[in-house]
Amino acid sequence: MSLIDIVGGLIGRGGRWQDAVRAGAVFRRRNPNGVVETAKVLDVVPDPQGIAHVHYELEVAKHDRRILDDRRTLNLVSFHQAFGEPVET
Repeated sequence: MSLIDIVGGLIGRGGRWQDAVRAGAVFRRRNPNGVVETAKVLDVVPDPQGIAHVHYELEVAKHDRRILDDRRTLNLVSFHQAFGEPVET
């Protein structure tokens, strides 16, 4: 997905992915070295400039061993680029 597709989606042209990023949704990213990062969305809120930010719980694991639990925030586009794989819950 190109940056043009992402930005186009944010302004309403074919961007169905942002509807999936909502409280309770879970996304995953797998790294080649066996690290799995799982993000559970807590909420999505705009900042004073209107830019949507995703607040999420991050769990990092390797070989089923939890390495890190943390809370993080990314803007919506960066979150989608980082965690594009939704997890069925």
